[in-house]
Amino acid sequence: MKRIYQVLIFLVLIALLADPVFGYRDYATNSSGAITGNITQNDRRNIDLANTTDSDQNIEVSLHLIEVEADRLDLQDKLYVHETIVFRNAGTKIFSGTLKTWVPDGVLEIKVMKAEMVAGIEGQSIVTEQNGNIISWQDYIEANNVSMYAIEYLLSAEPKGSITKSKYYSKKLLYPPLINYQYFPTPGYPVFILKVSKSKASSITILDENGNKIIAQDVSEEDSSIISRFSELQFKELNIEFSKSAIDLSQIGVYLIIGVLIVLVLAYPVIRTKSPKLMEFEGKIRNALKREPDSEEQQENEEEKSELAAKLEQLEKDYASGNLIDEEYEELRNSYQKKLKK
Repeated sequence: MKRIYQVLIFLVLIALLADPVFGYRDYATNSSGAITGNITQNDRRNIDLANTTDSDQNIEVSLHLIEVEADRLDLQDKLYVHETIVFRNAGTKIFSGTLKTWVPDGVLEIKVMKAEMVAGIEGQSIVTEQNGNIISWQDYIEANNVSMYAIEYLLSAEPKGSITKSKYYSKKLLYPPLINYQYFPTPGYPVFILKVSKSKASSITILDENGNKIIAQDVSEEDSSIISRFSELQFKELNIEFSKSAIDLSQIGVYLIIGVLIVLVLAYPVIRTKSPKLMEFEGKIRNALKREPDSEEQQENEEEKSELAAKLEQLEKDYASGNLIDEEYEELRNSYQKKLKK
């Protein structure tokens, strides 16, 4: 995040310093350290009040960056949002008044800083007021000059849904009549940049105020972040949905197979009665299973019969040759005959 923040400051510096109309003056603080604007307490005495206005009709947005992080481990059920807004005073009078921006419901720990125009130098906090969704603060912007502000906050975003868990972020860029700044880009640079950081398992959908998908022509990826750049602003509202499956996808296949088997078992009796071919096929399988054991048993019987017949034949030969006595002969012959009969 720091890298893109520093790059943006650098780009704005290069673009504006290249235009002789715009110049940077020192940003000062009062003795307490609170930001008072582009003008010091001493210089304020020399301001031509006739050349000062509190109307923001000439205040434009020359660059707006929104960074949303949805899957930081320390966030739990929150979103981290960091906005960078560059306001430009396109009028001929010094602006001395109220600057505003819209924030979603559920904002926590909001902080606004006036950013220094040098990369790597942190700005100072500004005292803000909140009225509903409107955050406002007082500051000065000299004629034909710019001021950069960083708005940082956490947003309560409890995941919703059962099968798919979703977090939502909404941002109104125009909110008439309270916030109606026109977006005018610095030539050659985007006027609006959206950086969304998410996990690999989640997906994002970006919609405008009418529910239409917002697709940038210039899109790039950086690690787990998607960066969309817009050369002009064609929507008034930004709505982001972060979706993540609540079920382990690797287990869906197993559950699906088990479900199909259960359905087949329950439906088989009905299918069987309505399909003669299935019944015929089932009968063939049943007969084949029956014949196979009978054939094996018959083969075993034939082998045992042949063995007993051979033993009886050998017994008769042994008795005829006088190798067996009568009692032994009778006992063996009766045993073989009983087995043969069985």
